[in-house]
Amino acid sequence: MDHPISPTERISVKFAIIFLLIGSFLLFFTNLGGRDFWAPDEGDFAQIVKELDTDPIVPHLNNVPYGEKPPLFYYIVFAFAKTFRFLPEESSMRLSSAFAALITIIAFFLVTRKTFGFSQSLASVIVLGLTPLFYWQARYLQVDMVFSAALVLALLAFFRFMENGRTGWYYAFFIMLAFAFMAKGPLAGALAVPVVIIYCISEKRIAALLTRHTVFGILVFLAIIVPWYCAVYLKEGYPYLYENILRQNFLRFFEAWSHKRPFYYYFTTLPLDFFPWSLFLPLGLYTAFKTWKTDKKVRFFLLWFLWFFLFFSLSSGKISKYMLPALPALAVIVSNSMREWDRLYNKIAFSILAAVFCCLGIVLFVYNFPQYPEFRPERIILGTLAICSGICIFACVKFSAARKAFACIAIFLGLAYITGNVTVFEKLNRYKSPKPVSEKIRALAGDTIPWVYYGSMRGVYVYYVGRFAVHIEENDGERLREFAGNESEFYLLTRKRDADQVKDAAPGAVISSQETIGNTPMVIFHYTKKGNG
Repeated sequence: MDHPISPTERISVKFAIIFLLIGSFLLFFTNLGGRDFWAPDEGDFAQIVKELDTDPIVPHLNNVPYGEKPPLFYYIVFAFAKTFRFLPEESSMRLSSAFAALITIIAFFLVTRKTFGFSQSLASVIVLGLTPLFYWQARYLQVDMVFSAALVLALLAFFRFMENGRTGWYYAFFIMLAFAFMAKGPLAGALAVPVVIIYCISEKRIAALLTRHTVFGILVFLAIIVPWYCAVYLKEGYPYLYENILRQNFLRFFEAWSHKRPFYYYFTTLPLDFFPWSLFLPLGLYTAFKTWKTDKKVRFFLLWFLWFFLFFSLSSGKISKYMLPALPALAVIVSNSMREWDRLYNKIAFSILAAVFCCLGIVLFVYNFPQYPEFRPERIILGTLAICSGICIFACVKFSAARKAFACIAIFLGLAYITGNVTVFEKLNRYKSPKPVSEKIRALAGDTIPWVYYGSMRGVYVYYVGRFAVHIEENDGERLREFAGNESEFYLLTRKRDADQVKDAAPGAVISSQETIGNTPMVIFHYTKKGNG
């Protein structure tokens, strides 16, 4: 049943939407192009999008078919890059993630307001928007925010269907699920469908799924996803589909070849990715389990989070960003516990957080970071904000003004993120950008001398060099030796740890330049046949 809305609350909703639009713009859109594309993923996606000009059906990376993901994300980024071509591509391409985050924020607020009321829905959406993982992915060129937006909208649509029975919401579920599938493959169904089925069983409403609308919805779903798979099969055949569907999903789930982590991995990463709201999560989970039988609305979001957490924990390959589509469910769970603002647990959590902020501020003021002297102004700004926020939160707890303590946290996080947008990431770019070393290769190799990337493919270097690379996998010294035997001159980029392999496979290769990108030392080799002497 929808939460009734009074004329006064209707006005409040309009102002809240304006507030969310402005806040989202400041957090997700401000200075999007203030830094270059960073490895490992941003440059890969940027280069794939550039290569769509030559083949819009089959994604390519470095002129080689790229079968890890379906193409929806690339198409969206391509559309933004062409529409906003007057912007630097670092800005225009990242707009895809920023707009996906904005759509998630607005849709999440509107749907939860109808169910939980104005105050709790606003608290939920503030928690979501200020969660570190959500904020960062909104400004990063990766598929995860677009995938998460489609998946979240699908689950919210199904939730509304179960609340009011309107079949339009049910069809919206299938449409958005198809979009999520076209962004990241079968993972979309593996995440959403069990939540839907388990929730219907818990509600004793499994019959809601056994209707003609389910059949029609599946047909709509197939009508969206099948055409591209048919087209790509006709061009690339079975091996591409095997890579895209089976290897990158089913085989990767059971036996990952990268990012292999233990079962408990997300117990260690989620508290930081969801900080500071993770301090309130134990009470939120306790409250949700306690009202499991009586509060079907919270039960849906609890099932959402539990299944996602279990599924990703069972997967052999784990990355913290995979939990992104679970964050809206966590936001509801946390905000539900915050309805009782003056509970002892919440007061303790606020007090701990105030102490953490004060300590953080003191560290930023007192500790000198000699390797990063240029960040001193930012340390002063963030340190001042942290200490002031901590003091204000302590005062709010003392006077039992927990809502104001929540506002203090939100204001601090918002200002800290905006500071990062405006200045911190631009300065950090000096240490993390692959662009300078790429431009050095471009200047050395020009348009005619071949250049080689030796190691696991990093499209960001291809993107900034502006030329395709000869890619040779790490430890494939035999192929490098063969290539060196057929070429009179080339430049080679690799990680410093692989430098000895290069020297062994290509005698005469000499180090031309060394750079450190992030924490990774990189070297540029120059090879000439005369160096074999």
